[in-house]
Amino acid sequence: MLNSIVKWSIAQRWLVVFASILISLWGFRVLTQMPLDVFPSFSPPQVEIMTEAPGLAPEEVESLVTRPIESSINGTPGLESLRSSSAVGLSAVRAIFSWDTDIYRARQLVTERLQQARSLLPQGVEDSEILPVSSALGWTVKYAFTSETTPLMDVWRIVNWQVKNRLLAVRGVSNVVIFGGDERQYQVLVNPAKLRAFNVTLDDVTKAAAAANANAPGGFLITPDQETLVRGVGRIQSIEQLKKSVIKAKNGTPLLLEQVADVQIGAALKRGDGSFAGKKAVILTINKQPTADTPSVTKAAEAAMEEIKAGLPKDVKITTTFRQEDFIEASIKNVEEALRDGTIIVSVILILFLMNWRTVVISLSALPVSLLLGMMILNWTGQGINTMTLGGLVVAIGSVVDDAIVDMENVYRRLRENQLAGNPVPPFQVVFNGSVEVRVSVLFATIIIAVVFAPIFGLSGVEGRIFTPMGLAYLLSIAASTLVALTLTPAMCALLLVNTRLPSTETWVERQAHRLYRPALKFSMRRPKIILATAMAGIVAAIVILLGLGQVFLPEFQDRALVIATLLMPGESLDATNQVGLAIEEALKKNPRIETVQFRSGRAQGDTEVAGVNFGEMDVQLSEEGAKDRDKTIEMIRSEFEKIPGVAPNIGGFISHRMDEVLSGVRSAIAVKIFGLDLEQLRTLGKQVQSAMGKVQGLTDLQLEPQVPMKQVQIQFDRDAAARYGLTIGELSETIETALNGRVVSQVLEQQQTFNMIVWLQESYRNNIEIIRDLLVDTPNTQKIPLAQVAKIDYGTGPNTINRENVSRYIVVSSNVGGRD
Repeated sequence: MLNSIVKWSIAQRWLVVFASILISLWGFRVLTQMPLDVFPSFSPPQVEIMTEAPGLAPEEVESLVTRPIESSINGTPGLESLRSSSAVGLSAVRAIFSWDTDIYRARQLVTERLQQARSLLPQGVEDSEILPVSSALGWTVKYAFTSETTPLMDVWRIVNWQVKNRLLAVRGVSNVVIFGGDERQYQVLVNPAKLRAFNVTLDDVTKAAAAANANAPGGFLITPDQETLVRGVGRIQSIEQLKKSVIKAKNGTPLLLEQVADVQIGAALKRGDGSFAGKKAVILTINKQPTADTPSVTKAAEAAMEEIKAGLPKDVKITTTFRQEDFIEASIKNVEEALRDGTIIVSVILILFLMNWRTVVISLSALPVSLLLGMMILNWTGQGINTMTLGGLVVAIGSVVDDAIVDMENVYRRLRENQLAGNPVPPFQVVFNGSVEVRVSVLFATIIIAVVFAPIFGLSGVEGRIFTPMGLAYLLSIAASTLVALTLTPAMCALLLVNTRLPSTETWVERQAHRLYRPALKFSMRRPKIILATAMAGIVAAIVILLGLGQVFLPEFQDRALVIATLLMPGESLDATNQVGLAIEEALKKNPRIETVQFRSGRAQGDTEVAGVNFGEMDVQLSEEGAKDRDKTIEMIRSEFEKIPGVAPNIGGFISHRMDEVLSGVRSAIAVKIFGLDLEQLRTLGKQVQSAMGKVQGLTDLQLEPQVPMKQVQIQFDRDAAARYGLTIGELSETIETALNGRVVSQVLEQQQTFNMIVWLQESYRNNIEIIRDLLVDTPNTQKIPLAQVAKIDYGTGPNTINRENVSRYIVVSSNVGGRD
C-alpha cells in the first residue's frame, strides 16, 4: 500500500503540491483560532464553598459550620478529597472531584447537598456561597489603581461599582477580586454615656436606624379608567436625613439619632488592604473561566479598561502589575526562534553537503506542512496551544525534517547515479525506487519513536494532564511528517530534481566526511569487541551518572512574575502587615531589577483564599535585567525580607505556586502534612519535623504553619446572674454583637449603588477590656447594668485557624528548594 501511495504521489505531483499548500493555509487558519494558555488544564474539578460566620472564633466555625457542611458533602458521587479551613468568621470548604466528573454536574450535586446543611447552621451564619468556576491558573490580569487627590473611598467606589461590573461582562471572565481602598458605609456610632443620659437602649437605636430607611408598598389607586401605583418613599437620600431620624419622643420632644450617636459616612472595618510602589492602592484581579482563552480574555479586558479610563478622575492612574499573556507570548517567541534556528541549520547543512538549493526547498517544505497538519489533528482532539504542546513542537522540529531529508538524499543520490549510468532508466522510476528503498526504514523509525513516547500516555493525575499534550503534539507531528515523506517529498523530488542536471561528483564537504568516516568504519569492522566494550562502558557510565542526577517534577519556570507569600505571627494586626508590605515596596521599587511591586494583605470579598490579617502576598514583576539572573534577584528580595524580624516569606513563581497548591494544597515545593485531632500535639510534632528538615541542605523558606493559640477576649455569660435581671443569653449576645462587632441594619441606595448602614459603639468604648467590662446592658425593667455583672470578661486563647483534609485536622511544614533538586 505504501508503494502505491508513493507511485500515486509522483504521478499526481502537482495535485499533491497544491493540496499541501491548501492544507498549510487551512492549518495556519486553525492554528490562529486554537485556544492559547500557559498550561493544559491540570487541576481536577473543584467546587469551593465560602460561608461567612460573623464574630465566630475558628473553633466555633469548625464545629458549627465547617463540619456540618463537610458531613453533607461527603459521599457525593465522584468526590475524591475534601479540604477545609476555619478562620475567624469564615469557613472555606473545597471539594475535589475525580477527573472524569463534569464540573457543572459537581456544582449541582454540591448545591443540592448544601440544602441539607443549611438547617444545621446556627442563627446569624450567612448562606453558603459557591464561588464561580475558575482555573488553577485563573489570574489573567492585575491592575493597581492609585490617585493623588481622589480619596481611596471614592476610588474603591468607582472600581467596585463601575470597573468590576464592566469587567464581569467580558466574555470568559469568571470573577473579579478587589483588594484595598475604603468601603463606603453609613455609620451610626453610639455613645453609651448619651444613651444613659437620655434613657434609651442600644436596641432602640438599632430599631430606629433600621426604620429610618424603608420604603413601603401602597398597592394601587384604581379609578374606573386608570390604575396608579402607590409608594411610601422612606429611603434616606443623604446622611443629614439619617441624623434627623427619630428614636422616640418624650413630652412632644423628639430624640434624634445625632443626639446619641455620631452619624457619618465612614470606612468599613478592613479585613484586607492593598498597596502599590509604597502607596495605598486599590488592587483588582481578573480571573478567567477554565475553558476561556487567555489571550482573548486579556485583550477583551484591556479593551474594556481603555473604555473605562475615559470616565475616571484625571488623577486616578491605572498600572498593569501582572499579565499572564506575557508568559504565553514569551513561549511562542521561543518556538518561533527554534523554528528559525532549525530552518537555518538544516539549510546550511544541506547546502554544504549537496550544494543544491532544490534539495533545501524539498527538505524544508516538510517542516511547515508536518507541523501544521499535526496541529490540525491536535485541535480535532480538543487540545489547545500551551507551553507543553509548544514544547512538543520544538522537540519535533528536528524529527519532522528527518524523514524528508532521508528520502530526498536517497533519491538525489540515485538520480545522480542514473545520469552517470550508461543505460539510464526513466527518472520517475528512479524517484520511485529511491523513495521505496528507505520507506520501510523510515516507517520503523517512526514506530520506534512512538513506542518510546508511549509511557507518557500511561501517566495519571496531574502528571498525565501536563505531559500528555506534549507527547501528543510530538507524535502527531512525527506521524504527519511520515505522511508528508510518503506524498509531498516524492512529488517535490519529481518536480525539482528529475529534469535537472545534477553534479557528477561529490561536494568537497561530502568527500571530507567520507574520508574521515572510512577509517573509523574499517576500525569498527576489524575490532568489533573493542567497539562493543566501549559502548557497554558508556552505557554503564551513563547509568551511574543518571542515578546521580537530581529529580524534579518540572524544570523551574523562568517567568518574570513572582508571588511572595508573607506571613506574620498570628495576632498581628492588618496595619502591621501593611507596614511590612510598604517597607518592602519602598526597598524594591527603585531597584533596576524590579519593574513593579504591589502588596495584598488579608482577604478580599470573593477571594478564594482563607487568609488572616497577618497574611499578605506581594506581586513582583521582574525587569528584563532582573530576569537575566533570576536566582540572584530572588536572593536580593529574600535579603530584604530578612531585615524585618518576625516575617516568614515564601518566594516562588506564579505558575509554580499554583501548581504546588493543586498537588498538595500548599504553595510550596515541599509540604509535610501531619494529621491528628489535638492541635497542641500537632504543633509539637510539627516543630520536631521542622527541626529535622532544617538540617537538610538546600531547603529555603522553611516554616511551620502558624496554627498557634491566639489571644482572645472571651465573654462568658453568667446564666444565673442574667436570669435575676430578666435577661436571656440571646438578648445579651445580640447586645454584644451590636456593640462590639457592629450590626448591619439596612442598605442605603445611592445612585443605583447600595451601601451598608451599621450601628456600632464608638471606637473609644470598645478598644480595651476594661471599657468592655463597663459596657452598659439594658434590662427589661429599663435598668442599665455593667456587662461584668452578668458575664465574666477576661483574656483567653484559641486557635487562629484550623485546617482539615478528609475530615481530619492537620498542620503543615513547608519549604522551597534552592541550589539542588
